[in-house]
Formats: sequence, structure tokens, C-alpha cells
Amino acid sequence: MSVKLIIIISFLTVLNWASLNGSSLPSPNLTEDARITMLTCSPGDELYSVFGHSAIRVQDEELNLDWVFNYGTFDFADPNFYLNFVKGRLNYVLSVVDYPYFEFEYKAEGRWIWEQELNIDHREKQELFDSLVINYNVPEYRYYLYDFFFDNCATRIRDIFTEAIDRDIEFDYSTLEKGQSFRDLIQPYLKEKPWTKLGINLVLGRPADRTAEPWEYMFLPDHMMEAFEHASFVDNNETIPFTPGSNIILEGSEESNNILGIPPLIILALILASGVVFSYLDIRKKKHTRWFDIAILGIAGLLGLLFLFMWAFSDHHVTNWNFNLLWAHPLHLVMVFLLLARKRLVNVKRYYFMAISLLTLLVLLLWPVFPQDLPAIIIPFLLAIIVRSVTIFLNLREVSISS
Repeated sequence: MSVKLIIIISFLTVLNWASLNGSSLPSPNLTEDARITMLTCSPGDELYSVFGHSAIRVQDEELNLDWVFNYGTFDFADPNFYLNFVKGRLNYVLSVVDYPYFEFEYKAEGRWIWEQELNIDHREKQELFDSLVINYNVPEYRYYLYDFFFDNCATRIRDIFTEAIDRDIEFDYSTLEKGQSFRDLIQPYLKEKPWTKLGINLVLGRPADRTAEPWEYMFLPDHMMEAFEHASFVDNNETIPFTPGSNIILEGSEESNNILGIPPLIILALILASGVVFSYLDIRKKKHTRWFDIAILGIAGLLGLLFLFMWAFSDHHVTNWNFNLLWAHPLHLVMVFLLLARKRLVNVKRYYFMAISLLTLLVLLLWPVFPQDLPAIIIPFLLAIIVRSVTIFLNLREVSISS
């Protein structure tokens, strides 16, 4: 999407935000012809949109009302926006826009919109609408602490449907592929973003590998649309569909604008091949390709800092207990500085690389039995660490013996 188009979308959205998002939102009495529908939007090319989106649409032609309640917005003007985002402390906000503005953005991005009308009576529509307005008008309800897996734009809609509608909603999960973990569920959305997929899989810790309950699948808009497609009310032994079905109200493009670039496996395989070649030359010529070791240890050390920060200093609990810290840890950064010192602390470096080679080898051997699903695509990088650690240990051993 061009910069000009982004500016146009942002300008129109801000204008509409200003017209609807004042100090409070009115709550008129809906007419008998009012409709409430759930909107499901297809995934986009940007990372923030790659898992799709959900919203609620309230229409009443007689009242000239066509609003979209959107739990998936946030304010860039929030203090410490980026820091709060990384720490998992970013407040999302329920916003309201006129439907044409909502549709314009998705049309510009070439994305699809499906609509499911709720099969509820007039009283239930009014109660649901009033609940949405209250959620908007009361600041402590309007803002919420975003959690990708457990409290997002989709789960908020699921919860308000089940809480604001009096009748119990029964879900038929027979069409779902059960037994998937949270990590498993997001993989199909990342197949065209291999580097993003690798990064997310490295950062997610053991909690992401818990098997999700069918109810929890609905953190993804596609799964929520399917779940409500097969949901129903049971009144006096009569089964009434929650929604008569889904309709496409905006056709998008089948083409993706993603540029895949060089796959991670090729880059990581080249790193391993380079490590093997440099090790052969280093042992044969009794030298040390220091810059290469500084590079791979620096990468591993920085990754370790990230994993440790996301575990210990963020509220993203799904990044806790990250077993990737066994091979990527901040101590590598200390060794980077020791390598720059060249001939200092030879024995410390020798024992360090002996320990690192053994620990990394142990990680590879135990890989299949770890309680966390570690990305196999990173294995060439671990092999490169082992090869270089053994090479450095052997070279430093000779230096220690000769001295």
C-alpha cells in the first residue's frame, strides 16, 4: 500500500473518529428492523494484521445508524507506547466508526470482509447494543490490557456476546481440529513470512505449547467466525442457529503483497558452511577467524538478552520458560569482549568454549523431548556454534600447552 494511500486512510479515519468519539456515545432505542452482525476480516500483509480482525456492526436504517465497534485499536500518542508494547502493558481501546470508513480501509488493502447476522430478538439486540455503548462510554471498560492469546479484538467480542445475550449459546466444536497448541494455531498465518515466523517461534516460551481448549481457539478471528457459524440456542428443545450463515460483503484480492526474500534456512545453512570452512582453515593454519566468532556469539547473546527480557521483565507470560536460553544467552556477549582481548584469560575462554560446545550439543540431543516446541530451522546455527566452539577450544588448548 502506498504512502499516499496510508495518509488518505489515516486522515479519513481521524475525521470519523472525531465525529463519533466524543465524551460519550448516545444509546438510542433501536427499531424492529435493526441488525447486529459480526464482521470478520481476512489477514493482511502487515504484521499487526496478519492474523485477521473482528468487529461488531450495528445497523438501523430508520435511525440512520451504521456503526462498527472495534476492540482492536490503540493510541500511538500513549506515553511510552513502544516500551509498553514490548513489555505487554499496552492499552487497547474500543473505538466506534461509521461502517463506510471501516470498509474503505480494508478495500484499500485488498482484504475480504465476511458478515454474520446474529439471530437474536429485538430485546437482545437492544441489550447487546446498550452493553457496547456502556463499554465505550465508561473509560475503565473502553480501555483494556491487550493479550494476544487471551484478551484481544476477537475474544472481547466472544465474551460480550455470551455475557450480554440472556440465552445460553451452545457451541459445536466438531469441525475444529482439536489438540492444537497456541503455537500450532498461528503457524498457518506465518507461512509467507518465514523470518517473522522464526522470530515469533523463538520468542514464544513453553506456555505457548499448551494445548488450547476449543473455546480458546477463538482468539483467532477465523476460528471465532467458524465457531459462531456452528453455534446455536436451545429453547424448549428447539435448536435455533446463532447465525444463519456468513456472507461476503467485501471481496478482496487473492494475491499477497509479501516479499519472501531469502529464506532463513539458506542463510543459516550458509552460516554453518562458513563455520565449517573457517574451522578447517583455522586448525590447518593454526589461526583464529575472530570476526566470525564475534558475529555468531554476538547474535546469540543479543537473542539471549531478548529472551531474558521477555521472560523476566515483560507481562507476556507466553514468553516465559523459554528453553532457547540454553543455547542463546547473554553470557555470549561477555565472551565477545574477551575474544576482542585476544591473548588475555586464555584458560577462561578455553573452558567456556568447552562448556558451550557440550551444552549446545546436549540441547540438540534433547531437542525432541523438550517440553517446548523449538524451531528446527535454527539447528544449523546451533551446529555452527558447536563447530566454532570446538575449534576455538582446540586452538586455545594448544596455546595453553605451549605456554
